[in-house]
This record gives sequence, structure tokens and C-alpha cells, in this order.
Amino acid sequence: MDGEGSVVEDENPFKSPEKKRRFTSFQSSWKSSFDWIAESRRGPQHVTCKICGCDFTISHGGRHDIQRHASSEKHRQNSKHVLYVRSTQGHDEQNSCATKVTAAETAFVSMIAEHNLSFTCGEHILKFIKKHCADPEVVKKISCGGTKAACIARDVMGPKYQNDVVAMCRKLPFCVYLDKNMDWGEEKLLVILVGFFDVDLEKNVIRFLDMPRCVSETSQAVFDCLMETMRKFNVPAGNLVAFSSENDALMTGSEDSVLSRLKSLSPGIVNLGGVCHLAEICSNVGVEALSAPLAELVSDIHSYFSSSAHKQHRLKTLGVLVDLELLKTIKCAPVRWLHLSKVIKHVSDLWPALLPYFINCESRASKVELISERLQNQELRLVFLYLQFALQPLCQFHSKLQNRDSRLVTLHEDVNRIIQLYAGRLLKPEAAAKFITERDLSLLDDVDSMLQNEEIRLGSEVREYLRVHASSISSADTEKKIYKKAALFCTAVLKKMLQSSAEHYSLLKNAGVFLNPESKLKLSGKLAVDLASQVGMCLTGEEEYQLLDEFSVYQLSDTIDVKTESNPHVNDTNACVVKYWGTVLKQMCGSEGELPIFKKLMLVLLCLPHSHAEPQRAFSIVQKVKAEVRHCLTLKALIGLLSIKMNEDRECFEVQYPTEILEAAKKATSVYNKEHKSLK
Repeated sequence: MDGEGSVVEDENPFKSPEKKRRFTSFQSSWKSSFDWIAESRRGPQHVTCKICGCDFTISHGGRHDIQRHASSEKHRQNSKHVLYVRSTQGHDEQNSCATKVTAAETAFVSMIAEHNLSFTCGEHILKFIKKHCADPEVVKKISCGGTKAACIARDVMGPKYQNDVVAMCRKLPFCVYLDKNMDWGEEKLLVILVGFFDVDLEKNVIRFLDMPRCVSETSQAVFDCLMETMRKFNVPAGNLVAFSSENDALMTGSEDSVLSRLKSLSPGIVNLGGVCHLAEICSNVGVEALSAPLAELVSDIHSYFSSSAHKQHRLKTLGVLVDLELLKTIKCAPVRWLHLSKVIKHVSDLWPALLPYFINCESRASKVELISERLQNQELRLVFLYLQFALQPLCQFHSKLQNRDSRLVTLHEDVNRIIQLYAGRLLKPEAAAKFITERDLSLLDDVDSMLQNEEIRLGSEVREYLRVHASSISSADTEKKIYKKAALFCTAVLKKMLQSSAEHYSLLKNAGVFLNPESKLKLSGKLAVDLASQVGMCLTGEEEYQLLDEFSVYQLSDTIDVKTESNPHVNDTNACVVKYWGTVLKQMCGSEGELPIFKKLMLVLLCLPHSHAEPQRAFSIVQKVKAEVRHCLTLKALIGLLSIKMNEDRECFEVQYPTEILEAAKKATSVYNKEHKSLK
């Protein structure tokens, strides 16, 4: 025999030949079924068992030999041992990983606390780490110390976002928002925000433009500062179509104000300040008409209890808790009663406990005597109860205006509803209907048009108080006085509401109808021309005809389903309409030069400021960032931070910056170092 695997031949030629014997060799495909085998060093007719640590032959049975070894007692016992060892090691590894994760989380919370960061900020940091720090090489090489971070914010990202806003202002009509109450050391800064309708985002956005130094707080200085900023960025003055700011004489007065100077350049500039502050103005006027010492009483109560912890403790023993922080808001000047409705309710709720407390108070100081006297005044008590009822519609209207979405579509209806409500509380039905239709203020002074005392609505709490204290009140003639005060409140609110909304009554009415998609086929071309005139678009005769043609193209185009195009689950008319117009402007006016006049008219209407809530949020962000940054930062660095924070809607971990910005960021520190050396 020559060796294993060879064939032995018989020399006898007449003997029948035997079959050749073939041996089985190892096949790699078996590893998918038996992960514990490996090729043997003894040759292809053997395999190695990694569990048992031995070799065995497969030359005769091949796969069957492997299965026979797997069923052997030795292999089964060894397999159990291996499984136990592996499970123990896996559990130890899991425990070790869990311990490391917990340690990292604990250290992360410590960092948040050390740097006074919010938990939301911490959540964003983790998402940022998971996205940008998955590659160990990136983690090793990333370096962003104070100097480098300031350079990137000040010289790269800040200017990038600022230029993006400038580019939008150069091509879109926009509204400017001003806030002059910003100090930078001994200097005054003017915060300039702009608002425009972003077709891509399908909403009205407010962006940070600039924060230049202002030499003084005069209207001329503020105006010059604004104009200089527009010239610096080469923004066309004609694109400034609306103005919004604090409702004071310096900014929005009829003479010698920033607004009057802007109107001298562009008479069509729209300012809806009277509507933006309507609820607040009317509430203040209404409370003033009552001629009651409301603020004085609340202020005295706050001063009395805030001066001594012993007094607060004594009141607590009686089961009464005075919210001093809430009462403290009464000291803000000027007093804004709409925001103090919670104070009014709190004092009304405390009244039954405060009255015996001050009557029996050991100290008889003049202030205590005055508080006690006022708390015993039933008329004043009824005024507090009445105001909870009287201010409620204005509070609800104000809350609507706080909404981030534009409410221009229903704003006219909302104002009318408030007028109808207060007119119904004061006037007889015929007189109320005439007042609403003709807006005749003389009806408010006509005694014959007024409701009888028992018909004037005072609210459930006043009614209950009058019922319980009927015997003592009737003798003091207090009931007649509260009816008179209710009439004075409603009269003052109605007069102020009509006066404040009169200037833009027609604009609000026309804009609401025009923007509503449900009125699309009912509109006339004349309404489009009237609206263009009301928002300051001075059209030539030819442009008027062009607007009429473009309006007809829109009017006869396919109708877009408002809810389907925005969100089928959204029921807010204003939110749906804003989405609708975003879709219309993209589909019909997407190409450059397509329906230019109609498009501009819609962009002007959609950027009009109707609420001061969103700008106030933006100004608060400016104050917050300015307060939190270190004073070693330059004004340019602060402007860079504000541009980044306020001009980006996406989350920080979702933003993808273009290549040119990344290249500029790489060079930011070296550019800074060169400039710094050249100054030495």
C-alpha cells in the first residue's frame, strides 16, 4: 500500500476490480451550522472542536461525524461549561458598561450645574455629541477654547446669519421692531429686529438685524441710528412697510417721533400699535374710570407683610398664605391692570381673612388703620369682585394676541366681538346694535340708551355678595354705586377701543376678508386695489390694471384645501390660512417675476405686526444673552451670538453648514492672531 487514500490493484487480470475508496475533506460551509469547529492542522480529513480542544476524523462520515461528536457526552458537558463562562463574562461586561454610563451621566449633570445650564440645553449637548463625536479621531482632534469659539461666533457664523437676514430684507417687504432699553456700559444700544413672511417656512418670522450704538434716546437719534443701519447693509428704504415698538410718544407719537419721521419719508408705513396694545390700553382706561384706590390697597398690604417675617408667620397660623411675589408686581410702573388680574383675584380671595386680621391688629399705626378702613369698605370690595368679571374678555383677547401665529385673518372679528360684548353689558339691544353698526360714541353718553341697573351684568360673585349682604348694602346705597361703576368701566373701554382701532378699522376688515381662502371667489378686484393703497403701495394706473389681472389669475386658479395642505388635524383658522398662503406663494409666485405686484401685496399683508408678544419674546432673548455673556466680550461678539441664536429655527444638532462657512471657521483663529499681532 502506498499510503492513505491510495488504491491497491491485484496482479490477477481475471479478478473483478474493486471500487475506488474516496475520503471526505473539510468544507468551510459547515461553520455556518457548527460555529464551534475549525480546520485542523492534521489535514483536511480532520476538524478541530474549539469547545473540547481536540481533533477528530471526518474522512468516513463527513458532516455525520461532526454530528456524532456533537452528541457525545464529552462535548455536551464541555458545552454547558462554555455557556456558563460566557454568560458570566457577558454579565460582568454589561455591569461594567452600565457603571461607566452612570458615571458619565453623573459627571454630565455636575457640568450642567457648574455652568448654570438648563436641562434642555443638556439634552441638546448629548444629541450634538452623538451626532458629531461618534468618530474617535474627531474627539481627539476637536479643540474649541474661548478664543477660537469667540472668533468663529464673531467673525464667521454671526456675519453669516446676519447677511442671510440682510439678503431677505433686500428682496422682501419687512417690518422693523425697535427697542431702545439696552445699556452697554455707559452707552445706549438700539436693538433692531425685522419681521417678514418666509415663504419656505410658510410663516411670519422675526429676525435679529443689528444692535448699533445710539448717541441718545431722542427720537431723532433713534431715527438716525435706524437709517444708518439700513444704509450700512444697503437695504432699500422702500422695503420697510411697517413699524412696531413701545406705545410711547417718542416712538409712535403723532409728532416728533420715530414713526412720524419714517412717515415723512414713506407715508404708507403701517403701524398697528393701537391694535397690538388694545387689550392693555382698554383695561387701564377702564380701571382708571372706577376711581378706586386699588393699587394703593394692594401696595400697602404688600409693604406691611414684606417688612416682617413675624407678621407673615402670624397670618400663616390663621391658615392664610399671602403671595408677596405676586403682590409685588403692583409696584411696577406704569401699572398694567390686564397683567394684574391674578393680583385682583388673590386679594379678593384673601379679603375674608385680611379683614378681621387688620381690625384686631395690635398695632394701630396710620398705615394699619388705612388698610383696615379700606378693607371694611364694601364698595371697594365689590369693585375687586367686579373686576374679575369685567377684565376676563380683555384677558382672553390678549391671550389670543400672544399666539405665535398670525391672527390677522380673524383680528377684525375678534375686536368686533369684544365691542359687542361690552356694548351688550351696557346698552339696550337697539342702541347696542346701532352703536356697533354706526360706531356712534354719543350713544355712550345717552342715559336713555343705557340698561337699567338690574340689567347691567356684574358677574356671579358680585351678585352673590349683594344677595348675602343685602340688608347692610341697601342702607348704604352701595348697590347703586357698583352699578354706576360698572357702567363707567364699560363706557371707558368702549370709547378707547373704538378710538384705538378706528385708524386701521378698514384695513383690518379688508385684510381679514382678503386673506380668508373661503372668500376667494366672492372678492372683487377693487378690494385688492384698496388694500394695496391702505398698505402704502403707490400704484400707477398701469400697475393697478396689472394687479387686477394678477388677482384674477389667483382667483381662478385651482383651490387649495387649507387643512390638507397644512395639517388635517389643525382647527385654528389663522394657522391654516398662513400655511395656505405659503403654499399659494410657492406654487403661483415661485418663479422670479411671476405675479410681482400681487405677490408683494400678499407679503406686505402677511408681515404686518398685529401683536407685540413675539417681538417682546425676542427682545427678552436679547436681554438674557446680554446679561449672561461675560463683559469681556466685545459688542461685535455679542451681536454674533445674537445673530446665531435668533436667526436659526433648526436645532443646533440638525444644522448642516455649507463648505465655505467650514473653511472660514478653520481660518478664524489664524486671521484673528494676524490682526492681533498687527495691532501690537
